[in-house]
Amino acid sequence: MGVHRPLSAAAALATGALAATALALALTGCTPAKPTPGFVEVTPGLSTSASPTADAETVAADPAQPSTWTIGFDGVGPLVLGTPSTEQHDVLAAFEPEVAADGCGLDFVSTPSGLRVGTAESAADGVTSIVLNVDIPAEASPGPRTANGIGIGSTIDDLVKAYPDAHKTSGMGEGLITYAVTDASGHSIVFGAWRTDPAITTIQVGTGDQITAEGCGITA
Repeated sequence: MGVHRPLSAAAALATGALAATALALALTGCTPAKPTPGFVEVTPGLSTSASPTADAETVAADPAQPSTWTIGFDGVGPLVLGTPSTEQHDVLAAFEPEVAADGCGLDFVSTPSGLRVGTAESAADGVTSIVLNVDIPAEASPGPRTANGIGIGSTIDDLVKAYPDAHKTSGMGEGLITYAVTDASGHSIVFGAWRTDPAITTIQVGTGDQITAEGCGITA
């Protein structure tokens, strides 16, 4: 039977070092490596692009600046369908009121840019329609536009490209060609251009799909 001799101090240290190294290697295989500073680990299939920030602000409509107004199914800028008439009159107080023409069922104001803004109202329902109009679209300053960029001065072709579901609502032989876009609630934005000029001259927001402004210097 052989004799077991004690290990020398140097051999013991060497054996301990080897054991420690083996243990470290084993642990390394089980623990994920730390990311290198300056790099971001990306899980496949996930995007690291930032979502829209909460502090992105929408520019508020300035009642005195129609160019800041957005045309929507529920109103135009600070003008909102269903709002009591007195409130809408206050909103338009910065502009010059027009003398109502005989047979015109809307109250119009004129803005310095040449844009006319009219509202039809009832005691029970408040504002029922909003009409924008200019005499000569080519001479009009920038005014209200829809979210898709359509406004006074845009052409019918522009409209159809921006709103493929727009449908023609004017009849044969009418001087004002009209197209309407309608939402699920039944509200419509109606765009009108004279048959002799493709530029949009009139826009109406309300429940009807035709421009109803007879006697107001708009329809012929």
